[in-house]
Amino acid sequence: MLVDPRFDVFFKMEQIDDYKYDGVDASPSTSNGIPDSTIGGRLICDVCGDVAFGKHYGINACNGCKGFFRRSVWSRRQYSCRFGGDCPVVKEHRNVCRSCRLKKCFEVGMNPDSVQNERDRNAKNGGGMGMGPMQSPIQNTPSKESMISNGQTKRKRIRPDTTDKMTQTDGKMEIEDYDYEMAENSTPPGLLPLKQERISTPPSDLPVPIDYLIPSMLMDIEHKVFFNHLVTVGDSINETKTPITLPFETVFRQPHLVCNRYPMNFVNNRVLTPEELIDGWRRHFTYYSDWCHAMDEFCALSPEDQVVLAKKKIILHGWLVHAYYSYKSGVDGICFANGAAHLPEGGHPSITEFYKECMPRYLNYVIYPMKNFQMDDNEMVLVKCIMFFSNESGLSPAGKAIVSAAREKYLSALYNYARSNKCSTSAQATLRIAKFMIMLSAVTSLTHLMNEGVHVTSLFNIIEFDQLIQATHKTTPPQHSPHPPTS
Repeated sequence: MLVDPRFDVFFKMEQIDDYKYDGVDASPSTSNGIPDSTIGGRLICDVCGDVAFGKHYGINACNGCKGFFRRSVWSRRQYSCRFGGDCPVVKEHRNVCRSCRLKKCFEVGMNPDSVQNERDRNAKNGGGMGMGPMQSPIQNTPSKESMISNGQTKRKRIRPDTTDKMTQTDGKMEIEDYDYEMAENSTPPGLLPLKQERISTPPSDLPVPIDYLIPSMLMDIEHKVFFNHLVTVGDSINETKTPITLPFETVFRQPHLVCNRYPMNFVNNRVLTPEELIDGWRRHFTYYSDWCHAMDEFCALSPEDQVVLAKKKIILHGWLVHAYYSYKSGVDGICFANGAAHLPEGGHPSITEFYKECMPRYLNYVIYPMKNFQMDDNEMVLVKCIMFFSNESGLSPAGKAIVSAAREKYLSALYNYARSNKCSTSAQATLRIAKFMIMLSAVTSLTHLMNEGVHVTSLFNIIEFDQLIQATHKTTPPQHSPHPPTS
């Protein structure tokens, strides 16, 4: 099964082998125990794994890590990590946590004395590391003079005491991949400042600082929607036999036309029949519509984008929600909101035939992982949001931007939640998220199987699905190239 390529970052992080997890150095080594810092004849940075252009401060280092270490030592910066102090330091995300990056610099052997010696040499030569004499920030710094053996005077600067304490979430992102020593041919040294910083948000391809309130806000939405009911249980199946011919676009805005909001109860009270299957589908439709319209990112989409996204994700949402609440009820089967359930053994013949292809995959790749991971409510609502915002096809450019930002937001929130509550290391949190993504690929597979099942079942009148259900489960026809015009 394939995983959405947008989640590849979590799998790539698992494969990075130049970072020490749990005190074990997983970096490749030669037979004499010395780390091998070359790949295909190229030097590799010992800190982040990027391409290195030589030894800097005692190790093979890329220009980015070289400059970062130099600035940190010169400014005596003190960083703090919000994620436990063991963030992965890889080239794609080396800016995320400067505390762990500096820690990695020291761990692999970067020498701070070499930084100071380099600074002293440049000051002696008048270069100032790209500083002109009119701009040197140390020209008025107090100094000490002492006599050396050859009778010359040695002048030593007194560095000002600075403690610039920051975290990786303070909004300052350094321009680190620019090495001023390599810019001599392009820009006069006197025009370059010693350090440049800018206030910005992190790039879109990097994890962003996590809002710890995201899971609780999603749980508030889930609780509000789940318990949004106005009628009693007795009024639940009174309209099941009435076919619904209205289009998806209409009933999605007015879900009460599909089903009343009766109290949902995912338990195994009775055997699922075709009538109760249709009723349970309709109750999920109302619940799904309520949930979509409660999400801020969804409401920010245009009406056209809302319909496109909602129609694509309704079956995926249904599988995930029914699986999770069935797992919470302790049922190895499919529970519906009306109290009916279908188990692997027994059951109504038509329902057994309908779920014949789906049940093994559902139990092995969705229900079992939920049990094995001990998935909780916060993880469920986060995974549900990731799944919902996992695809941007068919949306407008503005809609794609909103969906992409939402996906990154909830992916980061899931990692943060797993790292803080489920896992002791960042590697374990990354692996846990990767397994959830594999579970979602199984949900996608189940969606395709069910779409085919609804089509076949309706074709042979095994279960009388109405027009709305058939249209919602209708698979998109393949795109064919237009025929060339004939003369």
